[in-house]
Amino acid sequence: MDADHRNYGRLIGPIEDKMIRSIWRVVRDPDDADDAFQEALVTIWKRLDRISRHPNPHALILRICVNAAYDVLRRKIRRRQHEELKAIKTEIADSTPSAAERLSAEERRNEIVRAIGRLPRKQAEAALMRFVQELSYRDIAQALDCSEATVRTHIRRARTRLEQLLFHLAPVRTRRCLNDE
Repeated sequence: MDADHRNYGRLIGPIEDKMIRSIWRVVRDPDDADDAFQEALVTIWKRLDRISRHPNPHALILRICVNAAYDVLRRKIRRRQHEELKAIKTEIADSTPSAAERLSAEERRNEIVRAIGRLPRKQAEAALMRFVQELSYRDIAQALDCSEATVRTHIRRARTRLEQLLFHLAPVRTRRCLNDE
């Protein structure tokens, strides 16, 4: 115990203020500074023999203090990031569709494809290019080798027929909107 007091008085006592100031310059928070100082003291105590044999023990002790301060900051940042990530994860609901939702969507998609297949060939081609590939009327006209007016007619007729074939899939509000067009 007496040797511990001597080592403290010889190595740490003379530079204790410098140790605290060097830690404070890094962390700038009283609680973090206390934590870093305690960690530095633990590290110094564990490596006391090596520090005593070092050519400049005070410089090594100050280096340990700065490293302890940076360690405290890193942990604080990691903890904050972890908490933010946890908060984000709880805010974002699981948007992955359930098996029933995927099956229902697949059935709707198949029903729509079957309905498009029941359209006349030009209407079906025009509808696929417009609604699925989102092509312009001009691009569709070039692809079908007809005028834009003809393409618009194909699209209008395809839409009308698809509304009739798929009436049961459209919500009431959508039905009213489609009729208003």
